[in-house]
Amino acid sequence: MPNRTIAALVALCGLGFAATAHADDSRIRYRCGAEGANDISMSAKYETRASRRKFSVEFEAAPAAGFADGDKLGVRVDGTAVGSVTLGAIRGGDVVGDLNYDTKPTEDDADPFPAKFPKTLGRGAKIRLSQGDKKVLACELR
Repeated sequence: MPNRTIAALVALCGLGFAATAHADDSRIRYRCGAEGANDISMSAKYETRASRRKFSVEFEAAPAAGFADGDKLGVRVDGTAVGSVTLGAIRGGDVVGDLNYDTKPTEDDADPFPAKFPKTLGRGAKIRLSQGDKKVLACELR
């Protein structure tokens, strides 16, 4: 009897994994990241699933990197200005900031996509952070 119970549980788990894999077939994710001098870094992510799209970019800088609380970094996607990141100081002196867009924003920190945001993104899309005219960091989605 115990062998049949184990076999049934294994079969049920297999069905659960198959359903999960099938449900995620429509999901597409692209990510990228970059690091720079003086301990700065960025990451970006673009995700689609069915009719929903999400985009996020994050930036972090060590205390000696030359960035301060309240600084703004412009965000460009494939050359189009799509928003800005306002940096905030956190415990330990680092400064961080992020920008989040979602076609179905449900969180306090996600905003609807601006009209000028590219309708689709794919592998190789260029994400750039700048301060004024100066490039801070950039990466390509993959």
